[in-house]
Amino acid sequence: MWHDFRYGLRALRGQPAFTALAILTLALGIGAATTIFSVIQNVLLDPFPYRDANRVVAVQIRDAREAAAFGRRVMRIPEFLDFQEQNQVFDGVIGGTSGDVLLATDEGTVQLTDGVVTPNLFQFLGVAPIYGRTLTAADAGPTAPPVCVIAHKMWVKHFGADPGVIGRLVTLNGVPTTVIGVMPARFTKLAADLWRPVAFARGDPVLARRYFMFQAHLKPGVTLAQASADLDALAHRRAAAFPKDYPEQFTVAAISWVDSIVGPFRATLYTVSAAVGLLLLIACFNVAIMLLARATARGREMAVRASLGAKRSRLIRQLLVESVILAVAGAAVGWLFAYAGIKGVVPLIPEGFIPREVVIRLNLPALLFSLGAAMATVLLFGLAPAAQTARRDIAEPLKGSGKGASTGTQGGRLRNTLIVAEIALSLMLLVGAGLLIRSFAKLQAVDLGFDATNVLFARLPFAPGTYRTATDTQRFYQAVLPRLQALPGVVSATETTTLPPYGGIGSDVQIPGRTHTERWRALFQLVSEGYVQTLGMHLTRGRMLNDVEVSAARKVAVVNQTLVDRFFGKENPIGQHVELSMLKTFDTPLADPLFEIVGVIADAKNQGLQDPAQPEVFVPYTIVPGFFRGVMVRTAGDPAALLNSVRREIWAVDRGVALADSGTLSEYLGRFSYAEPRFSLTLLTVFAGVGLVLVAIGVYSVIAYTVSRQIHEIGIRLALGAQRADVLRLVLRMTLRLVSIGLVLGLIGSLAVTRVLASQVWGISPHDPVTLITVAAAVAAAALAACYFPARRAMNVQPIVALRLE
Repeated sequence: MWHDFRYGLRALRGQPAFTALAILTLALGIGAATTIFSVIQNVLLDPFPYRDANRVVAVQIRDAREAAAFGRRVMRIPEFLDFQEQNQVFDGVIGGTSGDVLLATDEGTVQLTDGVVTPNLFQFLGVAPIYGRTLTAADAGPTAPPVCVIAHKMWVKHFGADPGVIGRLVTLNGVPTTVIGVMPARFTKLAADLWRPVAFARGDPVLARRYFMFQAHLKPGVTLAQASADLDALAHRRAAAFPKDYPEQFTVAAISWVDSIVGPFRATLYTVSAAVGLLLLIACFNVAIMLLARATARGREMAVRASLGAKRSRLIRQLLVESVILAVAGAAVGWLFAYAGIKGVVPLIPEGFIPREVVIRLNLPALLFSLGAAMATVLLFGLAPAAQTARRDIAEPLKGSGKGASTGTQGGRLRNTLIVAEIALSLMLLVGAGLLIRSFAKLQAVDLGFDATNVLFARLPFAPGTYRTATDTQRFYQAVLPRLQALPGVVSATETTTLPPYGGIGSDVQIPGRTHTERWRALFQLVSEGYVQTLGMHLTRGRMLNDVEVSAARKVAVVNQTLVDRFFGKENPIGQHVELSMLKTFDTPLADPLFEIVGVIADAKNQGLQDPAQPEVFVPYTIVPGFFRGVMVRTAGDPAALLNSVRREIWAVDRGVALADSGTLSEYLGRFSYAEPRFSLTLLTVFAGVGLVLVAIGVYSVIAYTVSRQIHEIGIRLALGAQRADVLRLVLRMTLRLVSIGLVLGLIGSLAVTRVLASQVWGISPHDPVTLITVAAAVAAAALAACYFPARRAMNVQPIVALRLE
């Protein structure tokens, strides 16, 4: 074996071009596969640094009338405690919610994410602090002093990673609070900057309005199906006493912690992993083609070895050893590609689609996977050429004639089969990439109904206890908005409660004088008079809200066209009224939430980019307090450059107000609307491009090798009067036959691809003929281009030179 290894190294070193190309081809396939496996392994298999996290589940209450498998995963305190006390399947339960908390600093007020959690959170997850201690039940007592545990990111950003932070007082929402612990960097539960304790009590009026996420640890031996059955029965018993807490028809399911976060993105990851599997197969087939050609060219060497007594098993072993050398070298270079690939892939993963605790890296399981992939490639691309060579008759290669014709047909058939498979697999990859490219182009061309360019936004959370009334809120914004509009470079500014294109506040609606059997729903937004102008929306009928109406908190509204079409039909809505029922039951209820319609605007996206707009109502922000509030500012230039100026003007009015989630509207769309389709699109396009290049290399290898073996035959044809065009047709006919078979098989295989991608494409058919035709043409063009140099060589054969091979 050692002799075979040394000989194999010398043989490969003697053919540097072949060796480099084979190693590079394998490295591309193995590197891509290792990159995606690293993502799968770290995101789906081992995402959390917590104890026994694979047994932690979330509870999801699903409306049976909704097609999508989504549902409510949060509960009010009474429901939470009923599930905790009456279940038979959990041995531990935790709860928590996140929100805004304001930290007072010397520079001003800073918004942080507050994790309000049950005190057993840290013991449940089994993570110890790096400094200090974690929360206990005593910390949640009614007379306990306020304490908090801070996240690693907060410790670094606001305390300079000072270990002496333990025991320090910080002012949170105006309350001095003691820091008692610092958590490790990967502890990011609820994406919080800090965690404070809460004790659940059924009669607590403050907690009664809040929702908490319910998570639990399965008892030993309990499956997800058993847990779901137990919780579903529990919820239906409870629904009999509290029917308003549940849909008319519903189911309750226990879902894994990973699935509660990853959701549909799991399918995207599996799609990408299937694509990289195809790419790895193409790479293996490509190297197999190269090895077959090399093995055929070494026929005389193998015949001599066999004639000197070498057994076929020894010949196979020699060729397999050389394949192993190539595979290991390909894996080593593939690791470098994978390291670079992970650096490139991680920024593409859309925010919020994977657990925040995930650290995607080239770890031991990924390295073992790549080694396993390398060894598997040995069997895929090494065994067949080795066996093919070892089975060959030794007499023919030892003859002196050596006419240069191809010896035997089995090797040629196997090479042709592999190149056909390569073409088919490449076509399948390209169809997937082509569909995603066309879908993404459609998505980017969607008419939003508003202009997202040059718009800066910032959410402005108020400290608890401040701005409790509509008058307080109005006073703040009437001071802030004129200051923002006076800034150089600002075109307009507005108050807002939500950020497009993701909807407003949901409410049942009623239209006086109209009866209906189905439930009428609409979204509403609390806005200032500059909202429509700031977003560049289009008035189609009536007028906009004006400053007098907003200042006087008049009950007037502007509605979108969908609301008019759905609730008024062809009737003129101007002067008619719409009731927002939700405002009757709001924390500060509005006695008569009946609004006169004064204008209609064209539809703007309010349910994301892919879903049609829902009915929407825009009313003055001054009518009620509460809800999340913020500002949007349209600028003449780069909006990000004005962020500090906006912050300064807001703090000039009230230093106790923080800026949260600030940024530009274009960046927001990029992060939350385009990021997921861009992830699949980018990776599949890269994989398909690499696959197409490998196909071109494979076609070139096969045609070039076949031409080299037929030089003698071509010389005879030319000597007997054949024209160069005849030689060209010979080569093209050979190429077109392989390409045609590959395209047919690839188009058949693409039917499976389109079924997999059906949920990820939008705006086009999964069987889009433009994509199929374009992709098939691209593969055919690449293959024909690859045969250009072999064809030119064949056309330039000199008959007298070729005949000397005799």
